[in-house]
Amino acid sequence: MPVTQITFVGHTKERIIESIRTLRELPVTRIILAVGKPDTSGERKARRVAKEIADELKTIFDVEIVEIDKKNIMNAVLELVEIAERERETGNEVVFNVSGSLRTFAIAAYIAASITNSRVFSSIPKYGENDEEEGIEEIVELPILPVSFPGREQMEILKAIGDGVSSLDELVIKLNPEIGKGRREFQSERSRLSHHLSKLERTGFVKREKHGRNVKIILTELGKAITAALDRQ
Repeated sequence: MPVTQITFVGHTKERIIESIRTLRELPVTRIILAVGKPDTSGERKARRVAKEIADELKTIFDVEIVEIDKKNIMNAVLELVEIAERERETGNEVVFNVSGSLRTFAIAAYIAASITNSRVFSSIPKYGENDEEEGIEEIVELPILPVSFPGREQMEILKAIGDGVSSLDELVIKLNPEIGKGRREFQSERSRLSHHLSKLERTGFVKREKHGRNVKIILTELGKAITAALDRQ
């Protein structure tokens, strides 16, 4: 199966190029070069490096440059999950290469890889006698953590929550529009959903916010990422 390699671009062009070449045993057909946003002074240099890398690689690979939020890790995770799932829809496997990335990008890539069950690679730099970097000593694959995915019923709840619901009763009605609020079945369903929500809150997929007499239920950034990933499968 062809592979899309998502590579994070900093200021170390040579390390990034060498890491891409070192992963040549993978059937990579497409390279996505990720740079940070907003367009700060440091990112302007990263964009120049990304453009130079793209120019060098475009005769071998299909190359695209994308912008990823570098200040908010969970926003970056959401963006990376969307990119990874988009690539999978075209029939490609996805690997993340964090050899030249900022620490925040590396964390975001690791979380996104764990969610999408993708592979992650990083490089160990090689240093010369003057303690200056002289390329790559080796590429290592990082083991991803298994994410505890919600079950089928809990996924239905997450999807129903969507952009948020103003109360538990609203969630019951969204999932069961045929049940009248005054019926016994409504209270039974309310108890069932409350039990699932407690589990989803403990695992970090939802959170509840008190607004007056109501408790609003919203997805966390992790909940949004999981929903986006599983919704495409």
